[in-house]
Amino acid sequence: MPDVRCERKGQALWLTIDREERRNALNEAVLDGLRAGLVEAEATPEIRAVVITGAGDKAFCAGGDLKPNAEGDPFSVDPAERDNPAVKLFRAIVESRVPVIARVNGHALAGGFGLVCACDFAIVADHARLGVPEARIGIFPMMILPFMLRTIPRRKLLELCITGEPISAAEALAHGIVNHVVPRPALDDKVTVLIAAIAASSPTAIAIGRRALATIDGLSLQAGLEYAQRVLPQLARTQDAREGFRAFNEKRPPVWTGR
Repeated sequence: MPDVRCERKGQALWLTIDREERRNALNEAVLDGLRAGLVEAEATPEIRAVVITGAGDKAFCAGGDLKPNAEGDPFSVDPAERDNPAVKLFRAIVESRVPVIARVNGHALAGGFGLVCACDFAIVADHARLGVPEARIGIFPMMILPFMLRTIPRRKLLELCITGEPISAAEALAHGIVNHVVPRPALDDKVTVLIAAIAASSPTAIAIGRRALATIDGLSLQAGLEYAQRVLPQLARTQDAREGFRAFNEKRPPVWTGR
């Protein structure tokens, strides 16, 4: 789709929101384009990670496109559809078999900040600011609350949502909201290192582990333990697990099949 550039780089699929003149704001086409990229990654075994980023250096994503001449409301709900485009994208991220990395090249605000929180990893340029200014225009960051609650300490989350004040990349790192903060010229190198580290691990273990993490996150402690003890033996019987044990004992790098 024209609003999202999709490019294969080695073992990763890069999805770039290409609306620099709109600060890479979200509309229906962008949300559908990002989701289409995730579907493509799902169908391509050689892809080990998805990278989501924005065009240019000023903005990763400024949230939903609220300009009067914007095309494609990202938050409207078709009565014939179960979910709106934003929820469809978030579901695709949660259900992805590969990790999703936010390459935060600039400011991430409102829904853009929610997109950062929804991704598995966030690597941020040091000049970027992150926040949710919705309360200042009379609304609240409702659609992204489930992901912010899982990523941001509760008191800091309330402060961000109620005051609308953004925080620096360094402060986001201090609160554990993002993984790494680097100077803008080092952003791609840091992403490349993370992709290589992901590719060194079993794709089967990652896929099953991501699903288990999402499931256990919504369970009580007892239910989580019950779920874990049932999933682990299944994981141990996979080809990747057997190869991992053999490689460990033979003191060699494993050769993953993703099965």
